[in-house]
Amino acid sequence: MSKHTERAKELRSEVPVSSNCAQTVMRVYAKEIGLDEDLAAAIGSNFGGGMRCGATCGAIAAGYMVLGAKGIESPAVLNEFRKCIAKKHDGMTDCADLLRANAAKGGEKKPHCDNMIEEVITLIDELTDGR
Repeated sequence: MSKHTERAKELRSEVPVSSNCAQTVMRVYAKEIGLDEDLAAAIGSNFGGGMRCGATCGAIAAGYMVLGAKGIESPAVLNEFRKCIAKKHDGMTDCADLLRANAAKGGEKKPHCDNMIEEVITLIDELTDGR
C-alpha cells in the first residue's frame, strides 16, 4: 500500500467523513503539488457527494487535477487514465452511473467511493512514477 493510499484511508475513516472523493484525492497530494490541505479540500469541495457539480466521478476529476499539477498534460496519458478506470466499471466514469450500478449490485456508497479513490491514487502513482 502506498503512502498516498494509506493517507486516503486515514481521511476516509474519519467519523463523520469530512472529505468527499475529490477532496480526499486532492488532500493526499496537496503538499506534493504545492497546496496546503485546506486549499486542496476547498478546490475539491464541489466534486463529491454524488457530484454537486459536473458528471464525472469526483475521484476521477481530482485525478485529472493532480496529474495536471504534476506536469502530466499529454492527451494520450490522460485518455489512458480515463480508459483504465472505465474498463474496470463497464465503461462508466459518470458519478451517478457508477453509484447506480454499484447499488444495483447491492453495494453501499462509501465502500464504492473508497474503492474509486484507491483506484485513482494507484493510477496517479503509476502514471507519475513518484514525481
